[in-house]
Amino acid sequence: MLKEIQSKDSKILVVGLGYRTGLSTANYLISKGYSVDVSDSKSADELISVSSQLKSGVRLFAGNQDVSLLENGYDLIVLSPGVPAYIPLIKAAYEKNIKVIAEVELAYHFTKGSWVAITGTDGKSTTTAFTNHLMKSLGLNSREGGNIGIPLISLADDSSEDTVTVAELSSYQLETVDSFKADAAMITNLTPDHLDRYPSVEAYFDSKMNIVKNQTSSDFFVYNADDDNIRKRLDQVKSKKYSFSLKDKTASAYYDGTHILLNVNGRYEKVVQADRLSVLGIHNIQNCMSAILLTKAVFEKMNMSLPHNHLERFCTSFQGLHHRMEKLGICNGRLFINDSKATTVGAVEMAVKSVNKNSVFIMGGRGKGDNYARLAEIMKDKVKGVVLIGETADEFYGIFDGFNRAKAESLSDAADKALQMTSDGDNIILSPACASFDMFQSYEHRGDEFRKIYERLSSGHE
Repeated sequence: MLKEIQSKDSKILVVGLGYRTGLSTANYLISKGYSVDVSDSKSADELISVSSQLKSGVRLFAGNQDVSLLENGYDLIVLSPGVPAYIPLIKAAYEKNIKVIAEVELAYHFTKGSWVAITGTDGKSTTTAFTNHLMKSLGLNSREGGNIGIPLISLADDSSEDTVTVAELSSYQLETVDSFKADAAMITNLTPDHLDRYPSVEAYFDSKMNIVKNQTSSDFFVYNADDDNIRKRLDQVKSKKYSFSLKDKTASAYYDGTHILLNVNGRYEKVVQADRLSVLGIHNIQNCMSAILLTKAVFEKMNMSLPHNHLERFCTSFQGLHHRMEKLGICNGRLFINDSKATTVGAVEMAVKSVNKNSVFIMGGRGKGDNYARLAEIMKDKVKGVVLIGETADEFYGIFDGFNRAKAESLSDAADKALQMTSDGDNIILSPACASFDMFQSYEHRGDEFRKIYERLSSGHE
């Protein structure tokens, strides 16, 4: 265990009072008897809905992340995921040799059992949910948490030696990994993202690679063999490797165009007929292969045999996540699809590959520093049109020169314009390629609003 939490006399500062992670971390630590303070750059008025949920004894410094806070003599600082490690307060903490960790590191020290850790630019949430579904279906005592929306620290007290914690981890959460080690880790893919936070693509990729930092030869690493950025970093991996591929027939699991095949003791067995999956798109075939290989790794680590004959039944029963290629239904002959979770260029590329050319994409929001010009090449001759919203609307309007395009004032206006661009049998897809914070509280909020718009339109209300 971290020496900084071995004594109940330890003073701990939680930096960032988010309504999920920061709140859960502060309340957990105060319940264990530690002295706990919370710092947040937002004002007390802005934080009232969250701060009112803090347990008695937690001291809040609202509107203050000044270096002078360190004069309180903290033994440990826990960063909430949205707080960069380069703010002056944290830089000063490092200079004073104060231990700085992420919430996942804290949860790791209080949680019993095995860990599965999943990161990557795209597909993290679906792979996490898919893996947890498959493991639970096969009888393991698994649960999911992390970046998928459930603070890992909130799961700690319910863990036991037979628990498997399936954790979705963002690059932010992996920035300050110290001793955290997953029994099975994976990276879905690596493409440029969050360049509004990182000084370079390499810095972002390096943060992702921290997921294997402490693994040993007794652990497992699952990776996308079709991703050049992962393959050229495999020399950093000390654990046993399982790969999945849409091309390489020698991968641990690959898709032959009809079936997912799994290498079982040197022989390839057809384990899932892909068109029986309940989830849409080639990326979900990749997610399925990921879930199978992670489950195989955990079974192997537990010295158990994976029941291959049950894989198809349990893989096809996975229904997917809200906001990720989620079919909302038919309205005026058009299929509405909620892909609000698609906040990167890569995620939109997967959406384009998952539908026919008779599709109009609603796109835009708050940019994340990506090279959005790539979207025009990805979507050229593959979509019927684009409707643009949010802060990037003007930028995207220029990028999509030559496309059937329109700018919209709101998401509701965008749906109306998409209806005008389409006809019976077409698709209308919210797949933004951007963050949501210019117009919405989160990608979930954006997706929920899109669902409400669909329900209003399909009920006949204008």
